[in-house]
Amino acid sequence: MTSKLNKLSELEDVLCNIENTNKGVLGFLNNFKISQLLRPFNDVKSKGFEVGTLIIALCLYRIKGCSIWAMQRLGGNIFFEGDENSIYRLMNNPRMKWRKLLMSFARQFVSLTQKNGEAQNEIKCFVLDDTDLEKTGKTIEFIGRIFSHVTHRYIFGFKLLVLCFWDGKSLITADFSLHREKGKQGNYGISQKEKNAQFRKKRDKKAASAKRVQELDMKKTDVAISMVKRAVKNGLIASYILMDSWFTNDGVIKAIRAIGDRTLHVLGMCKLDKRKYEVNGKEKNARQIITCKQRKHGKYSRKHKSHYIPVVVNYKGTMVKLFFIRYHNSKDWTILLTTNLKLTFVQAIELYQIRWTIEVLFKECKQYLRLGACQNTDFDGQVADTTLVFITHTILSLQRRFQAYETMGELFREAQQKLLELNLWQRILKVFLKLIRQLIELFDIDIDQTIERVLQNDKANAQLMAIMEVIKDDYENDDFFTKFAA
Repeated sequence: MTSKLNKLSELEDVLCNIENTNKGVLGFLNNFKISQLLRPFNDVKSKGFEVGTLIIALCLYRIKGCSIWAMQRLGGNIFFEGDENSIYRLMNNPRMKWRKLLMSFARQFVSLTQKNGEAQNEIKCFVLDDTDLEKTGKTIEFIGRIFSHVTHRYIFGFKLLVLCFWDGKSLITADFSLHREKGKQGNYGISQKEKNAQFRKKRDKKAASAKRVQELDMKKTDVAISMVKRAVKNGLIASYILMDSWFTNDGVIKAIRAIGDRTLHVLGMCKLDKRKYEVNGKEKNARQIITCKQRKHGKYSRKHKSHYIPVVVNYKGTMVKLFFIRYHNSKDWTILLTTNLKLTFVQAIELYQIRWTIEVLFKECKQYLRLGACQNTDFDGQVADTTLVFITHTILSLQRRFQAYETMGELFREAQQKLLELNLWQRILKVFLKLIRQLIELFDIDIDQTIERVLQNDKANAQLMAIMEVIKDDYENDDFFTKFAA
C-alpha cells in the first residue's frame, strides 16, 4: 500500500477544507523533513502502513486533544485506509525505537533554529526533573503505586524522568524514562491479585523496549546520567545541567563533569543535610559553614532581596561553589551548588530560574497534549504515547519560534477550545515568580517546592490560569509583563 507521507499538500487541503485547522502544523512537519527523519524506522510497519503516515496522524490527533479511539469515531481516519488497530500495532511494537525518534526531532529543532540565526549566543542548558503520571487502569503492564510529592499520597502510575534542552528561547524534550517504586514491602504497592490481573507479554532481550523495561527499576540518577551522555553524543551541547536537590549529589556531579571535554557544569539546589564539605582543610556540614562564614562573608542582593554566603568547598573530591541563601524574613537557608567557580550569585540565581520552565512544560503537556492520559495496557504503548506527546510539543515549539507570540494561540484556537500559548506562559512565569518572591518575604516558603506544587496541582493551576486569562485580556502588550516582572 502506498504511503500518503509525500502528499502533505493534499493533506493540508483536506484538513483546511474540513476545519481550517492544522495547516500550520503540517507546514512545520515539512520543515522537520519528517520523511527523512522517519526513513530509518520504515522497516517497522503495521499492516503495510509506513511509520511516517501513522506518526503524522498521531500528532494531529494529539493537537486536537482527542484519543485515537475518539478520532476514529469522529471520522478522523483520512490518512490511511485502516482502523485504529494499525496505530495500536505500531505503538505496541517492541522493535520501534521511540527514544531515537524523539532525539531526532530534538536535533532537527536545534538545526532549524540555528539555520534561522536564533539564540546563537544564548547560554544552553540541560534541565532534569521528574513528574507523576497518574493512571486509572490497574491492568496496565508494570503499573504500581508511587508516592506523589505534590499531593502527598500514593497513586497508581509511573514516575516520568525527563531530560530537556534549553537553547536560550525554547525548552524541548531530548529524552525520558519511566520508573516505578518498589515500596517498603517490595511489592510496588499492589496486591498479588492486582499483579496477576496486569497485562503481560514476552520481549526479545535485543528489542528496543527491553531497555525501557530494565529502566523501570533502575536508579533515576543512573538513568539520568545515561540520558545526558546520549544527548551530548547526539550533538546537543550545553554549558549547564539544571536540577533540583533530589539529583544533586557527589556521584551525579562527578559523572556529569566527566562527560565529554568537562565543559558541562552542574547547577542545582542542594539539601541542607548532614553531608560534609571540606573548607580550609576541615570537614564541616552546611549549618557549621553558615555559622562560621555568615558574619565575615555574608552579602545582600538588592535585586533578589536575599542574604547569601558564597563559599568555595571541596565536595568529596570535586571543587564546587556553594551559595547559602536566605530570603528576606525567611528563617531557613537554602543551598545552590555549582561546579562553575566563576559564577556570581546573581548569575547563578537567574540561570537556575530556567529550571522552572520544565514545570511549565509538564503543565502544558498534561493539560493540552494528554500526557499521562493513555490507558494502553501494553507498556510499549505507554512509552510510545509519551514520546508522541513530546514530539508534538517540539513541533509546536518550532512553529511558535518562527511566528509571533500570539499565533501560537491561534494554532489551537480552531483545533481546541483552550489554547497552548507557550511563549505567553514564559512571560507569565516571570510575573508568577515575582509573586512567589513577594510571598517569601512575608512567609517562610520554599520557592522550589512551591512552584512545583502549584504548577502540578490541577486546582491551583485552574485558578492561576483564570487569573492569567484576565491579565491577558486586559493587558495584551508586552509593557505590562515587562514592568511587572522587572
